Amino acid sequence: MHPSNPRFALALALLLAAGCGGESPDTSAEDSASAEEAVVVDAASQEAAPPASADPSSAPLAAADIDRWQRGMEAEIQAIREAGTLASARTGEDSLKVLSAATESSTLAAGARAAGVDQERYRFIKGRLSSLAEALTPVEEVADVSQTPPELLQSMKEGREQALARLSAEVPAEVVEALRPRATELRRLDVSLTGERLRAAGMGR
Repeated sequence: MHPSNPRFALALALLLAAGCGGESPDTSAEDSASAEEAVVVDAASQEAAPPASADPSSAPLAAADIDRWQRGMEAEIQAIREAGTLASARTGEDSLKVLSAATESSTLAAGARAAGVDQERYRFIKGRLSSLAEALTPVEEVADVSQTPPELLQSMKEGREQALARLSAEVPAEVVEALRPRATELRRLDVSLTGERLRAAGMGR
């Protein structure tokens, strides 16, 4: 076959590559095995790696969060009062501003600032502690139950006990015990905050 033949040139190039720069079958097999082993090790290390850090806004509560919650609620109440009520509104635009200012989404920023945390953390704190304070507070302490049927009253008490059992498994024990002597006081403040929202909207006294 003539050396200038393209097929001859291609065959020659392949032979030279195999003889000079090509890898032996054994070397290629070893490299392949090493690569597979590396993949397996890498996959195992990924499975063993610790999970990404949890969202700090939902980190476990601490006893100090009780004071943060109280300061936040007091700031929210103040923000609602400063915004006025529907009774003081002179125009439709004023009424809309009052109603908007009384919503939780509007007062959340004031509460978070007073608590010294960001809004998502404050939302988490108040959500957990509000439920816990309600469960720890006898219903008679925050509501007139003189006309409540005994069966309904008993059902309400059992509901609180069930809620307390559930929350006690979610909230650190030291936080539950720190809140216990202050539960009624802070539950009343929480109820007052709701009352301020209703009053601003013209639905409360």
